[in-house]
Amino acid sequence: MNCMKAIAVLEKGVVRVVDDVPIPEIGEYGALCRNHACGVCSGTDMGIINGETTEKQGFLGFPTVLGHEGAGEVIRVGSKVRNIRIGDRFIHPNLWPDAGNGYTKTYGGMAQYGVVVDQQAMVEDGVCTPEQVPFYKKQHRFPAEIDWKDAALLLSLSECHSAAVNFGVQPGDRVLLYGAGPMGTALAMFMKLRGAAELTVIDSVPERLANSVRVAHTDRTINFAQQDTAAQIGDEKFDLVVDAVGKSTVLLEGAQYLRQGGKLCSLGVLRKGDTQIDLSQLPNNISLHMLNFPYGEYDIMDETIAYILQGKVNPKDFYSHVLPFEQIDEALALVRSHRALKVVLDFEDGNC
Repeated sequence: MNCMKAIAVLEKGVVRVVDDVPIPEIGEYGALCRNHACGVCSGTDMGIINGETTEKQGFLGFPTVLGHEGAGEVIRVGSKVRNIRIGDRFIHPNLWPDAGNGYTKTYGGMAQYGVVVDQQAMVEDGVCTPEQVPFYKKQHRFPAEIDWKDAALLLSLSECHSAAVNFGVQPGDRVLLYGAGPMGTALAMFMKLRGAAELTVIDSVPERLANSVRVAHTDRTINFAQQDTAAQIGDEKFDLVVDAVGKSTVLLEGAQYLRQGGKLCSLGVLRKGDTQIDLSQLPNNISLHMLNFPYGEYDIMDETIAYILQGKVNPKDFYSHVLPFEQIDEALALVRSHRALKVVLDFEDGNC
């Protein structure tokens, strides 16, 4: 059995670089990818590490291989693959649910190797329906013009792009957004690109608020650690209020700033134990749009890639550190302390 290195959560709070995860078997319709980079998600990855992710949210049990923001290159194809070629670049090379040697995957991108599948060939050959293919809507090609580190941001950017579409932002809308991390800033940027007229962002980290102004052209920022949010907003009302933090308390606070008929939007993944909202506390005549998980992110990825190639979106605006994957402890410390906007792990030097 040939094995590879991967980043695994052995139990709640215990993260290690391990070297005994089997290199995945690809099968007739699969393609083996060598991973080059993977982003660290401050939401999903940290939720898994902290033991806050449920089975319904994709957690299959410890020990589990992290990562859903990987970018890799096809190095071998199965005998019935005809729509994927060696050298093709893919977002999120995956692992099988049973990764082998006792490991599960959630979501398996932080490994030296991963798998993509010739889904089109499987459907054409009658093996399964489009909805039944492995990794359904969980893989996507990207062009060589986008480098590996930037590609590690493609999924997050597309998640935020799809959220702007799903939330239904319209030209002229006034938006209040909680959270100026990479996801919040990306969502703000795509809302602006889709026509939002006025954008106010709330956070407590000055550097992140400044980055939101630079990248998303935010019109106003509120530092809730230094300013009274209610006093700053006053009697203003917004068309959309968005929680990009992932806390029900944020949703309840933000709801009071909605106009009649406005929409309260949740992008952040609510943690286990924070899954109920007292609806009686919400204002009358508003809509609640829950987006605990991305929807349509792979469908809109080509449009996201086009924005990047046109120079309208720069992935480098959304990460601050690149570290060898062996330095996962340092990467997690940077994420936890908010000293990093986002960390991208480099898998190139460690590949065998």
